Amino acid sequence: MMDKISTQYNQAVQLIKSAILQNQLEAAKAVNRQMLALYYGVGKYVSDNTRKGVWGTGAIETISEQLRRELPGLRGFGVSNIKNMRQFYESWNVAVNRQPTADDLQLIEKETISPL
Repeated sequence: MMDKISTQYNQAVQLIKSAILQNQLEAAKAVNRQMLALYYGVGKYVSDNTRKGVWGTGAIETISEQLRRELPGLRGFGVSNIKNMRQFYESWNVAVNRQPTADDLQLIEKETISPL
């Protein structure tokens, strides 16, 4: 009898553990997706304003310093990181803003149809 209970508990633990790990993975992917969207958006904004001459020299430095003052403890928005965000946007803008292909449509279909 004790072995049967032990087996049932072990199966329950394994099932719950699997659900926890899967949800942790999904949460991490969602966070990464949001962070990439933020970096892309910041990069676009910075690119649009620096490359078209709207902002002068030193604008990124000023923005970075003010962000640090207004959001103490903020990490990842130093001058070099903001410039990297701009580069990220400029590098991926061509790929992101193109006409969808048949492969893209199949991928979207697979992502929207999820098994229970």
